Amino acid sequence: MLSLLLCLKFMCTGCGSAIDTALQCESPETQDQQGATTKIHCPFCKAKNQVVFTTDGAIHAVTRARTYERIPEPSVN
Repeated sequence: MLSLLLCLKFMCTGCGSAIDTALQCESPETQDQQGATTKIHCPFCKAKNQVVFTTDGAIHAVTRARTYERIPEPSVN
């Protein structure tokens, strides 16, 4: 069992503020350089950031997390 405490530092995709966060990660596999994705809310502007990182703490991508909204259906008038 692999258990890690990672400290990630990145810039918010919404307002550009610096975000420092700590993540507790656990995995039954012990492969080196496993990747993971998580969504983290900015404490300042509340934007959702999607962070892609590996077990060594390297951040590979920070993008705005997609929020899927309902698509309106056209009226049949």
